[in-house]
Amino acid sequence: MTRRDPIVEEVRKHRAQIAREHGNDVAAIVAALEGQDPAETTPMVSFPPKRVRKRTTGRQVRATRRPNALEPTARD
Repeated sequence: MTRRDPIVEEVRKHRAQIAREHGNDVAAIVAALEGQDPAETTPMVSFPPKRVRKRTTGRQVRATRRPNALEPTARD
């Protein structure tokens, strides 16, 4: 028993329609699909450019010294 997937069925329906329109000629189908303008069929989304943070070379980070396990701490 096979399950029918509605998405697969729809894709197959459209594939068969495109093949019929071009006489089942693979070269004609490819040429037609390559000739399509993507801007006409696919909505385009553009995002603003990402900001790149500049590194600061003059600023020095002070290293904090962690107490060593062998050194006495203020609590001892």
